[in-house]
Amino acid sequence: MKKFFYLAMVVTMALFVSGCFGRVQPVYNVDAGHVPMKLQEGSVDRIAMAIRTAAINRGWSIEEAGAGLFKATLHNRSHVAVVNIRYSKTTYSIEYVSSQDLLYENGNIHRSYNKWVRTLENDINKELNKASLTA
Repeated sequence: MKKFFYLAMVVTMALFVSGCFGRVQPVYNVDAGHVPMKLQEGSVDRIAMAIRTAAINRGWSIEEAGAGLFKATLHNRSHVAVVNIRYSKTTYSIEYVSSQDLLYENGNIHRSYNKWVRTLENDINKELNKASLTA
């Protein structure tokens, strides 16, 4: 009976610890996201508009921070995520800038941040593909 009790304690502790540490992951950045060929032939403004539309529709506030650069901020309850979105005629990237209440430390962050960035990446790809159909 003692063996069963100790085994149950070890399993419970393992599940508890894995649940706590599983919340933090390496920061996910998008490097060289692809811009469809049809959009590469036109104005970079169409690419900027697709990125802006995707970000705003997903709840990010976005502002121009220079040529080919947006600064996007997402507020979710007490959490804040800030990213730079760099774009050109051929690629775009999403880079971590800062965060609040997302457990950032030494290149690791709460998994929700990564989920938000992956969702933003997916939405940007959809908007770019939609824009390429009308190019």
